[in-house]
Amino acid sequence: MEYFGNSFVGTSGVNGDRFYISTDGTTIALSDGASGAGKDGKVLMSECCIRNIEEAPFSKSGLSVEKYMQELIWKINNDLIKLSQQRNKYIFGTLIICVINDGVVTFASVGDSSAFLISKGTIKRVAKGKKTYDILVQLGLFTDEQIEEYVHSLPEQMWSMFDTFIPSVVPKYTLESYRLEKQDMILICCDGISDYLDGKELLKLISSDNLEKSVNTIIDKARDKSIESHGKNQYDDLTLVIYKL
Repeated sequence: MEYFGNSFVGTSGVNGDRFYISTDGTTIALSDGASGAGKDGKVLMSECCIRNIEEAPFSKSGLSVEKYMQELIWKINNDLIKLSQQRNKYIFGTLIICVINDGVVTFASVGDSSAFLISKGTIKRVAKGKKTYDILVQLGLFTDEQIEEYVHSLPEQMWSMFDTFIPSVVPKYTLESYRLEKQDMILICCDGISDYLDGKELLKLISSDNLEKSVNTIIDKARDKSIESHGKNQYDDLTLVIYKL
């Protein structure tokens, strides 16, 4: 197995993203503190997530993957609630955790950071976080494309109103598992990247022979596309991890 991750601070000057790769390669995580939590708050959120994962690694848990994910997410959720109450400010954000065990990868996702599975030259987005408006799509009132168009016509600072975050009273997360084959890759990234590069674009920028170069190339490309989209020097924190079996 091989893996590489990197994180680049956005134009806010404070990086609210954190990523984690366990030394045994069984666990990968990415947390993205929300800008609405404030510069200090978004850092505290991500640090809380990663600290909990470091202190309770899957390899020492003795639990099934599903039970481990459940207990870990509830622990992080409760710690973030306590932190929010102590600071009298909502400390929140998004989280992805991946556990690789016995040739199977399991993703747990809260919010709009992205996870992709790359296999045999194809890329698939997995464990996509639920939006608060998903029920409208399920009822057939709108299509995904219509909702996305409407939401993105709003001022940018309002988009997060439709996302799912941690903590919540009862944490909601997407849980999915996939069997891995040799040479398969896992990619997880923050929305600062996935908002500007879709799966096909990401796949074109990945060289399986050089993960470090691939990660840094993708970060540079997402930054450039964000600047182009905004018409000024503006981009979010940019964080990406690639894991190759």
